[in-house]
Amino acid sequence: MMRSRRHNRSGQALVEFGLVALVLYMLVGGAITFGIWIYAAGQIQQAANVGARELSQTPLPFDETFENALEQKIVRQRVYDDRWLVIDLDELEEEDPDYNFFQDVVPRMPLLNQQLAVLYSLDVCDHDNDEATPPIRLMRYPGALLKRSEGDPDESGIEYPDYVADEYVVQIPLVVERKDAADDDAERIRWVCVVEEIDTEELPGDDSGANPDPFSLTNEPAIPADPLDPEPPRGVVALRVHYPAQSTWLSSYRDRGAFELNAGDPNAANDDAVESLNPEAMKGTLLDSKPLVFENSLGESVYAGTYGGKYGLGIHGAMTSPELTGDAIGIRPYRRVLVSHAIFRREVFLPSIEDSEETLTP
Repeated sequence: MMRSRRHNRSGQALVEFGLVALVLYMLVGGAITFGIWIYAAGQIQQAANVGARELSQTPLPFDETFENALEQKIVRQRVYDDRWLVIDLDELEEEDPDYNFFQDVVPRMPLLNQQLAVLYSLDVCDHDNDEATPPIRLMRYPGALLKRSEGDPDESGIEYPDYVADEYVVQIPLVVERKDAADDDAERIRWVCVVEEIDTEELPGDDSGANPDPFSLTNEPAIPADPLDPEPPRGVVALRVHYPAQSTWLSSYRDRGAFELNAGDPNAANDDAVESLNPEAMKGTLLDSKPLVFENSLGESVYAGTYGGKYGLGIHGAMTSPELTGDAIGIRPYRRVLVSHAIFRREVFLPSIEDSEETLTP
């Protein structure tokens, strides 16, 4: 009789541990996720402050736009250059087998890039979908990896180390809408750059809205100004930095309201159903060789991971029953795009672009 009771107690303890472990797992996962995100938020805020401060002190024509300023040689060497967002570790290892990323690479980056470097992650990229060609190892900023447009030649004359993978560019998709399962779980995205200006332009150079080019001293609104504030900002560095924070621990579910249960309604991962609202804003083409689910060398199906897929929106293997996702293809990780802003008044101005023939060099 006593022996039977001991067995019952053991079974009871196992059930209790199973219930408690689930809650404990969620608490630990949430603590780790939000701890990392708090650190990342502080880091991109520091990056925004450094970038805005340095850009405000960089001598540029008074009528220069923010987008053109980022293409100037002096800015790309001292402040920010999106070509440093992707580092080829294979090339780096060939150059120096004993390299240290933070000692040998980061100090050579522009200042804003240096602040972002601690947020880089390793990406083993199958860039050409050719089994005969080994994948390349990239250390890069999170987001979608695009093949840089060939119609955008670099005429700056800057010489990059071989390990700077300047043929690629990173952009970030903002998920602005998720359709229901009846619409194939389509996600609507809007493309943004890692670093961009805070303005009212739909696209660079279109002069739309009440504040199209605050960086320029010739900033003029395309729509009637507010009678209470008729003058738009001029000569201001107003930039923001984006960081796609995606959780390794937590998965994504549809928002059905504050008190609506959504445990059986996850956001299915399906890159084929993603719809881009502003494809003209893309700086390159997507790498179609990055599927969400692929076969490894053993013939096993492998998920691409938290930042996997050609859009960088990721996939989790949890909760992949056909009843939940339709095709059991996995679901999206819990995701938020962190944004930090910084605004500085420009301090140094050169003559107009049309009047000045001076070459901008550091």
